[in-house]
Amino acid sequence: MQYLNRNLRKTLQKNLSKVIPHKYTNGFNQKLKKFTVTWHGTLVVTPTIAGLTILVRLLGWFQPLEYATLDISFRLRPEEAVDERIIIVAVEESDLSRLKQWPLSDELLAKLLTNIKQQNPKVIGLDIYRNLPVEPGNAELKKVFKETSNLFGIQKVIGDRFSPEIPPSPVLSQLGQVTSNDVVVDEDGVVRRGMLFPIPGEPLPSLGLTMAMEYLRGQGIEPESAKDGAMKLGNTVFDIFESNDGNYLNADAGGYQIILNYRGAANSFQSVPLTDVLENRVPPNLMRDRIVLIGAKAPSLNDAFYTPYSRGFFGTPVRTPGVEVQANVTSQILSSVLDSRPLIKVWYDPLEKVWIVLWILIIASFGWHWRYTKAHFYILWMLSLLLVNIAIVSFIGYVSFLLGWWIPVISPLMGLLASTIAISSYVYVSKLRELNKALEKSNVQLEQSHVQLEETIKDLEHVLSDLQKSQLQLIQSEKMSALGQLVAGVAHEINNPVGFISGNLKHLEGYIQDLTNHLQLYQQTFPEAGEEIEEDAEAIDIEYVLEDIPKMVESMQVGIQRIKEISTSLRTFSRSDTSTKANYNIHEGIDSTLLILKHRLKADSIRPEIKIIKEYGNLPMVNCYPGQLNQVIMNLIANAIDALEDSNKGKEFAEIEANPNKITISTKLLADNTRVVIQIKDNGLGMSDEIKQKIFEHLFTTKPVGQGTGLGLSISRQIVEETHGGKLSCISSLGDGAEFLIEIPIE
Repeated sequence: MQYLNRNLRKTLQKNLSKVIPHKYTNGFNQKLKKFTVTWHGTLVVTPTIAGLTILVRLLGWFQPLEYATLDISFRLRPEEAVDERIIIVAVEESDLSRLKQWPLSDELLAKLLTNIKQQNPKVIGLDIYRNLPVEPGNAELKKVFKETSNLFGIQKVIGDRFSPEIPPSPVLSQLGQVTSNDVVVDEDGVVRRGMLFPIPGEPLPSLGLTMAMEYLRGQGIEPESAKDGAMKLGNTVFDIFESNDGNYLNADAGGYQIILNYRGAANSFQSVPLTDVLENRVPPNLMRDRIVLIGAKAPSLNDAFYTPYSRGFFGTPVRTPGVEVQANVTSQILSSVLDSRPLIKVWYDPLEKVWIVLWILIIASFGWHWRYTKAHFYILWMLSLLLVNIAIVSFIGYVSFLLGWWIPVISPLMGLLASTIAISSYVYVSKLRELNKALEKSNVQLEQSHVQLEETIKDLEHVLSDLQKSQLQLIQSEKMSALGQLVAGVAHEINNPVGFISGNLKHLEGYIQDLTNHLQLYQQTFPEAGEEIEEDAEAIDIEYVLEDIPKMVESMQVGIQRIKEISTSLRTFSRSDTSTKANYNIHEGIDSTLLILKHRLKADSIRPEIKIIKEYGNLPMVNCYPGQLNQVIMNLIANAIDALEDSNKGKEFAEIEANPNKITISTKLLADNTRVVIQIKDNGLGMSDEIKQKIFEHLFTTKPVGQGTGLGLSISRQIVEETHGGKLSCISSLGDGAEFLIEIPIE
């Protein structure tokens, strides 16, 4: 940087010495040296950023944004009044539906022109190609053409890749009543320029220009030539568009073009449907002394273009019919000549560059002047300065547009931003050098504290290891608690049928022994069974034995079936987790859990039986980890039983029986058919909002010491939400019980 400053001073001194005597340059050199040292940051940043900004602008990278800025200015401009001098006879979709043909027959077009002519318009512009006859009625149309001296047709002079040249109507061409309807489309597909003459040196004006000149001729105004060869109407000179005018870069400037100053979006001109004119459904003097343009507005005819008003801030872009584009050209010429409405003009290229450099210089000067300000204030001031300058540039650009000037806006804005970054970076580089020295001093202190920090880290690692071991012990304790409930339930449930079968086996053994003895006695006396057989049969009550044995066997089968059901439930409940999910019947899991916990639901001397209310919906198979999901269900049902037992404290058996304990288990499939919901609700005491907010917290429990680990609900939420991608929530209030909702995805 010092090298640049030194070279800058030498260059200025060398050049000045050639034109200023030596005795005057000594004092100047001192002042110049002081100035360059004081403002060297500004002197380096300003030309650098200005040169880069102008270079990027010359490359055309800002051009799309400048287009967009111009379009936004059009849309923000206050709505202008409708130009009453122009009326459009439009071919609408409703006209096509009623006439059921396109193009119009010569007969219908002749009738349309006759009806318009009867209203004595100032001039008529036919923005419909008529180079070929469309029978019937061609002879009649030719007659109307010849009898209507203020009628002008169109031709497409310049062909392109979208459409070729289109010749005019032969009759109108012979009469010299032909114009062009060529339009100029920018690179982004938007029409921002109007064509006055499509081919240089040829006296074929555009339709919009012809309409305006015919109207002005009635006002006694004829076109003249200005000093630079531009066209002059009255006191208005229409400057010829050049390829690099304004924010354009190497644009197609063929013919005689001007920048369009649109009156508004589509449908900004008074319009009547074609069929209304054909059927004389318009006021008799509607078109008197007015410019009448006939053209297509029906979207299906695709004669429309994007304009600055097309791409609004919201919604779908709306194109402007071609006939309205020509109407805008006509209106712009008339308004500028008769109403002093401004044209869109641009600055000379040197002035645009000075404009860009000026804003870059402002930012660089203030940024360098504030270099000793504290960092946070410096950032705040620079951002404020940037925002203020952005607002000023935008405001000046918009006001200039309202006054008829299209000036660069994006280029100075980009220059402001780049200058802010550059000067701030330069200032902060200087400050970083100073901070680097301070950091070097601090580095020694950091090295000293590093040893202490390592010792602290080792201590923390030991503490963390102890905490992890404690957590593993707590989780294992929670699992053992669930396993204990499982074993206790299974043992209690199996004990009853096993005891029943064991008792029946003793009786069955006696019956079998009696029957065996009786059969042996019968064999000994066979074939002459006497009184001894009868006495033995009476002694063992053989009829009762034969009747009781089937009943006993049946009851033993019931006991065995009960053990089988318990075994099945146990197998269903304790399905081992695998690395992949499995399709599972939720209802089977709930029923298995209830069977295992049945011993806790039965009545005892303190309370009656806890009622289980099942409200099962029609659920599909759920793809989940069955063992983990069963653990969650058992945890929630066991908690519900605990809550009911807590609510029974201090109550008599009869009081509990009058308002029995119950647990309602509901399942349903959500409306989107992607998730199932399991609801487990008890009618216990419920819980306060404070407790409800903490129940899923790690190690939080409301149970006495030794009865709960505080991990059950925490682990349950982890299984439901993290493992299964579901949701576990609680609805409860004091006195209304508690309801837990499990949402599980089907897949």
